[in-house]
Amino acid sequence: MKDSDLILYEIFPDRFFRVGTYAKKYKKWEDLPNRNSHFGGNLRGIKEKIPYLKELGINCLYLTPIFKAKRPHKYDTENYLEIDPNFGNMNDFDELLQSLHEQNIRLILDGVFLHTGDQFWAFKEAEKKDGESPYWQWYFFHGYPVKRLPKPNYENSGIYYLPRLNHNNEEVIDYLKQVVSYWTLKGIDGWRFDMPWHIGPVFWNEIVGVAKNINPNIILIGEYWNNPSEILGDYPFHGVMDYIFRNEVIKLLKRKINPIDFAEKLKYKTNSKFNRCWNMLGSHDTSRIRGVLKSDAKVKIAFTLAFTFPGNPIIYYGDEIGMFGGKDPDCRRTFVWDEKRWDLPIYEHIKNMINFRRTFNKIQNFNFVKLDNNDISYLIENDDRSYLINIDLKKFQSTIKRV
Repeated sequence: MKDSDLILYEIFPDRFFRVGTYAKKYKKWEDLPNRNSHFGGNLRGIKEKIPYLKELGINCLYLTPIFKAKRPHKYDTENYLEIDPNFGNMNDFDELLQSLHEQNIRLILDGVFLHTGDQFWAFKEAEKKDGESPYWQWYFFHGYPVKRLPKPNYENSGIYYLPRLNHNNEEVIDYLKQVVSYWTLKGIDGWRFDMPWHIGPVFWNEIVGVAKNINPNIILIGEYWNNPSEILGDYPFHGVMDYIFRNEVIKLLKRKINPIDFAEKLKYKTNSKFNRCWNMLGSHDTSRIRGVLKSDAKVKIAFTLAFTFPGNPIIYYGDEIGMFGGKDPDCRRTFVWDEKRWDLPIYEHIKNMINFRRTFNKIQNFNFVKLDNNDISYLIENDDRSYLINIDLKKFQSTIKRV
């Protein structure tokens, strides 16, 4: 499988599916989440639902953090080399990875290396003694004793429990290299790196070098919220999570920009340098696309665009069944497994788009053919075939025609 063939699916593990006994601390599956809700979704649950993912048609799974951490999102890492106990154990991970690979589904993990959690072992050691701990220089402390609240006296990523690492410290770099080496040697297929722009390309060249030495074909993607051209080139990633694509699609379908401006905003996607970016419509950090667009017809067009523009389409778990959800944490609701509650027109449309993209994978040429107030037409080509895609913004319909 080539990287241009990837059709991705993002899972927030606590909210996808749970298998086994449930601790009292877990919320009822049907409850709405708050920032501290644990629902008990786990790796065994994901493994059990591999047949669902296979039937849907995706071939690459991206998991938000699974390493040991206190909060349900797991971006506050306590141990990079341990599976969070709420999600299972290393044996569960190994079985999940093996089962995915048996079904030709790749696995991408989330690398959160800008900060740790405040319960990370190095931070806890550092705060014990004023400057005397060997880990004091792993962070940016501004005084002793270490204070978390009301205002932390150390550099952080916007909240006290996410202390920032000192990436000028060779010990920090070496440790994070070991983390990347450990998981890459286990056989994962890629990394998605969290907030890489805060660190800089020198660090990432070292980290990426470790991963590539183990697996030359490893997938390397960075989180990024602005134009990908601002980061790709300087940073050694294959692509980024393309939130600009999401933003412009939403503005187009809400008629806040016209097709000409839409095409201008996304003209960077015609450059092959960006053809491994992820065509995002939603994630654990955004409101769900169904609630934003408020229309099945518009959602279907959004996914038509995601699957027929250059780049790798990615589905945020539950978007394929029309799940609703506002801003974080509401966008992180539990998956609805009751098929009676699914939005079947959206589900069937996305399955059709997946089937289309699996047979027409790498988009080698992309050209706009028509741009007026109510219509967008563009031609996509590869070695074998050409298709004309038409988007009717008056009736909110789309067609794909072989030419």
